[in-house]
Amino acid sequence: MSTFDQDLKKEYLLGKFLDEIYRKLNLNFTRINEPELQNRGVDLVIEHQDKKFYIDEKAQLDYLNRSLPTFAFELSYLKIGQWRKGWLFDEKKFTDYYFLITNISTRSKTDHIEDGFTGCTITSINTKKLRKYLESIRLDWDTLNDMDAEIRNSDQKNNIPLRNLKEREEGCLYFSVQKDEKPLNIKLYLKWLIDIKVAKRVYPL
Repeated sequence: MSTFDQDLKKEYLLGKFLDEIYRKLNLNFTRINEPELQNRGVDLVIEHQDKKFYIDEKAQLDYLNRSLPTFAFELSYLKIGQWRKGWLFDEKKFTDYYFLITNISTRSKTDHIEDGFTGCTITSINTKKLRKYLESIRLDWDTLNDMDAEIRNSDQKNNIPLRNLKEREEGCLYFSVQKDEKPLNIKLYLKWLIDIKVAKRVYPL
């Protein structure tokens, strides 16, 4: 099975597990399978008080049975060698909230997802509040885009400090040169996002 097919299988099985959690939380949700809407950043539609909210699930499926304090938000990547804007500042996305799925544990403890999942943490991020906060500390798209160009034309990689953030408490840039797509992410601490009221814990409560 190819890596792409394995990733799709992981996403499918995790989606079924998450649906069980959403039902326990009494969420009125619809899982979206249409590729066009998924490409616009919509995995779920949640209805609450006569309003619809578009949810994009982002899962740390490369880190099963591990607990990471941070999450990587995509600024840019390469596709067939061509630069592409990442999902965090993509104005074409419909996303109202990111559901960050972390601390994903499997029944086998050996990353064999066929045996099923046993737990995870879900953190909700308000996309508008996150971008607005980043703009307030001068980490808006234009600023980050300028940094992006500088970093891609230098020998920097992995953790890249930002003077606007405390690296070990709030976050930093992270350039994954080892990956084919060479994504540049802004890596942020989940506890900090909750503290500044951009995020909140959805599960477990």
